[in-house]
Amino acid sequence: MQVSVEKTGDLERRMTVQVPADDIDSRVAGRLNELRREVRLKGFRPGKVPMNVIRQRYGKQVREEVLSQVMQSSLEEAIGEQDMRVAGVTRLEPSSAGGDNGFEFIAELEVFPELPEIAVDDLEIEKPVAEVVDTDIDDMIETLREQRRQWQDVERPAEDGDRVRLSYVADLDGQKVPDTGRHEIAPTLGALESFPELQAALEGVSAGDEKTVTLSFPESYRHESLAGKTAEVELKVQKVEHSVLPEVDDEFAAAFGVEGGIEQLRADVRRNLERELRAAVTNRLKRSVTDQLLAKYADLPLPASSLQQEMRQMQSQVQAQAQQQGDAAQVPGPEAFRESAEKRLRLGLLFGEFARQSGIQIDPARVQAKLEEVAETYETPAQIIEIYRSDERLMDQLENMVLEEQVVDALLEQAKVAEKSMSFKQALEQE
Repeated sequence: MQVSVEKTGDLERRMTVQVPADDIDSRVAGRLNELRREVRLKGFRPGKVPMNVIRQRYGKQVREEVLSQVMQSSLEEAIGEQDMRVAGVTRLEPSSAGGDNGFEFIAELEVFPELPEIAVDDLEIEKPVAEVVDTDIDDMIETLREQRRQWQDVERPAEDGDRVRLSYVADLDGQKVPDTGRHEIAPTLGALESFPELQAALEGVSAGDEKTVTLSFPESYRHESLAGKTAEVELKVQKVEHSVLPEVDDEFAAAFGVEGGIEQLRADVRRNLERELRAAVTNRLKRSVTDQLLAKYADLPLPASSLQQEMRQMQSQVQAQAQQQGDAAQVPGPEAFRESAEKRLRLGLLFGEFARQSGIQIDPARVQAKLEEVAETYETPAQIIEIYRSDERLMDQLENMVLEEQVVDALLEQAKVAEKSMSFKQALEQE
């Protein structure tokens, strides 16, 4: 087999492969012999059909099949011989040349770019340093209390923190909204920053009160017909309710399925917050590393075929999510995902090359630790671990996640890292 490669662009190559005629003839003859033993033709005993009859009937078809197989197998062999990192094959077809010298075909390929040594010693990374303190646990316990609050009717005028149950009908340029009946809402006073006019209208109202006011509805109002509009609104107050928060005691802990009382609940909350903090710090570090790495290698060329594939894959993911959520909105075409696809593809190449240059391989112990961390967030961790272990796709995702973390850790060891102290809440804030 003879192979020649021509560079036709930054990442484009044209490969010409010539396979000896004897090799092709031998493969064709072998396949025809197989057919001779298999075919059943009227007038001939099984396995006794003359070869000239087999060749006449099946010769052309067999030769085409053999040539197609030869192109695929010889291309793979040639790519291996040339030590090429192929991103995609854009064209593969027989050549008109060759003749008596054998069978010749041409393959047009795209290759991945040749990457230099990934140097990151000039990257400046800020590493958050934070811990979960008792006040963070107190805040979370308070949030849990809010979730378990109960509402009781009161006979006094409404105050901040009260919930006002009411119905209303709006007059929008002579048209009633809704057409029939009334809308019902239950806003909480003091939590109407986006609708201050309604807050003012409800201050001091009591159950049974009726009033008509002019309201300018926010652009984000849930009823589209009123969003961003100004209308006269007739309000009828049905109830004023005051919230009662539960006591923080063992009974409160039991309501969340925690055995061991309030101290065990605090311990569980601490463990959950610490896991959340670790994830937030990891994400911040990864984002900082990847942003700077992408900026440094922004000119790295990308194979067009790989980029198109990445764009289509991202489009498919968005489409699948929309279908799961019952969203009938039209998903944009692949081109809308170009920028994100470029970043993802370029980052994948940089991470992969850095892992290769640094000899990084997936650490099974870290995979197990990550699996246990994921499973811990469910009620039945052992069952979740078994589900992951029996699903190759889920394990692949987990291993890729771990490999990314290992690469980021290795990058941080070489980069200039400056620690920055911050609170738990600051660490969780999105930059």
